[in-house]
Formats: sequence, C-alpha cells, structure tokens
Amino acid sequence: MDLDQLFIRNVRKWRKYRGFSQKILAERCNAAHSYIRQIESGSGHPSFAFIGKLADALNIDAYQLFYDETMELNGQASQVKYIESIKADFLEKVNRELDTLIDKLKK
Repeated sequence: MDLDQLFIRNVRKWRKYRGFSQKILAERCNAAHSYIRQIESGSGHPSFAFIGKLADALNIDAYQLFYDETMELNGQASQVKYIESIKADFLEKVNRELDTLIDKLKK
C-alpha cells in the first residue's frame, strides 16, 4: 500500500471511529465538506498545515494518519493505541462538560 492510500484509509478510519460524518469533520477543520470528500477519494491533496488540522479535529497525532498497523510485530502497540484513544475520548468529554458548566456559570 502506498503512502497516499494509507493516508486516505486512516483519515476515513479515524473519522468513522470518532463517529464523524464528512460534514462534521469538515466543520471541525473549518473546511468545505467537498474538500474532505476529495481527500477521502484521493483527488484532494492537503497541505501539511491541513493534515495538522485533520489530526487535531480527530484528536490524534498527525503521524497516526500515516501509520500502518499491519506492520506491527505484535499486538501491544495496538493495545496502547486503543487505551490512548479511550483516554483521549474521556478527556474530550470531560472538557466539553467543563466548558458547558463554565458557560452556565457565566450567565
């Protein structure tokens, strides 16, 4: 698998894992829905800066968009990644709840 295909597969995988539609991911990146569709179809070629936006929107490190899990020699790395994703999801939910609470207290 070449790097372009790996990138496309990982963008789609992480987007679906986070439960985002292409439209939601586009909104989180401050981009057009059609641009995300182009990236996932292979016709869009994002800049390094936009790859960083994608990673931030997906709450992952940018290298994970180029990471090939099939190259792992054992399952330990995938277990660590799974636990890290659970941790990230938890922290994101906590931050959202705290932001909501802060907004309510300001009113």
